Amino acid sequence: MPSPQELYDEIKTRLDLNIAKLQMLQKEIQKKQAEAQKLMQPVIEDQGAIKQLEKLNEIKTAETIESK
Repeated sequence: MPSPQELYDEIKTRLDLNIAKLQMLQKEIQKKQAEAQKLMQPVIEDQGAIKQLEKLNEIKTAETIESK
């Protein structure tokens, strides 16, 4: 049976490792959220352009091709 000191050391080591991993994951999440935010405006602009171009008769969309 481990001594109280050994048990403490084991749990403290596990806690420290888990905290470090959590902090690393939080930084990765923040980075990914920033990347996603940067893509929002171009996506919105492209969606608007696609909607306008779909109104032209000479544009063939995937839906038009499937219906023929």
